[in-house]
Amino acid sequence: MNKDVYGILGDLTAEILLEIIAECMDDYLYVIDLQNNKMEISQSALDRFMISETHVRNVKQEIMSVVYEEDRTMFAKHMQAVMDGKEKVHDIHYRWLDKNGLPVWVNCRGVVIDDEDGKPGYLVGCLNETGNQRRADNVTGLLGGMEFCAYLRSQKKPVTTGFLMHIGIDDFATVNETHGSNYGDYVLKSVADCMKECLSGNQRLYHLVADQYVIVDLDSTSMDDAIQLKKKIGEKIDEFIISEKYEVVFSASAGVIDASTVAEGYEECRKKFEFSLKKAKRMGKNNIYFYRQEDYEKFQRNGRIISALRNSSGMEES
Repeated sequence: MNKDVYGILGDLTAEILLEIIAECMDDYLYVIDLQNNKMEISQSALDRFMISETHVRNVKQEIMSVVYEEDRTMFAKHMQAVMDGKEKVHDIHYRWLDKNGLPVWVNCRGVVIDDEDGKPGYLVGCLNETGNQRRADNVTGLLGGMEFCAYLRSQKKPVTTGFLMHIGIDDFATVNETHGSNYGDYVLKSVADCMKECLSGNQRLYHLVADQYVIVDLDSTSMDDAIQLKKKIGEKIDEFIISEKYEVVFSASAGVIDASTVAEGYEECRKKFEFSLKKAKRMGKNNIYFYRQEDYEKFQRNGRIISALRNSSGMEES
């Protein structure tokens, strides 16, 4: 039976084989001929992205045109390393343009197959949309919480400097209620763009959930840097509001914790920066709060008291 199967597969062209396998999965399959600058990609990719045909005759030119402009330098650098034989595994997150010209986060993975002379011959792999897996958010164009965690875990040395800034849009629910979810998505994307314009080279921005973002700075040695960053973000948001002729008026609040908190584990880190954002919002709109251990311990004590009272009330009713 196995010999029959292998015989059938052996008679199929690469193009047909790609389509048979592609029908069984959500990923977009590809084979790149590195030496002849050609590529075969599954038909489903044509239906989703700005690609003209399954058989690409000029990979460098055509694929570069479908890669989102901000990611082209990074993509070209990695592909050159693959062609030079310096990289044997292809595994990067970047953005492709869909049929409407909008960026979509993808994870492109593949392995290099060398020719008889030991030179890179083919790159074989698949492309999948990470926005569908909560690794990235296609509305804001940002990587998501999973990539935020992965970045923190990837640090080879203990984190001793910097900060994590948890940012939330004040009264975002009102924006959705009064203007609809499409305009709400537009605001989320615009706020993300405002924040990106304020970042330094080593700072990173991620989208967490709904109207919440986190900025990672692992180099800063002064919390004044966080204050100045929050101020810049506020100014950019004000500029956006003015450009929209005050169609909506909103602000953003931020909770800041020391980046060294990551040593306590992601879950504890998450609890503390979520607490910090809630604390900032309780202080009023457009505020910034810096984590204090005594405030957090008081918050936990109050939570335990409330929980005990609820349990006690439940026992009396029963």
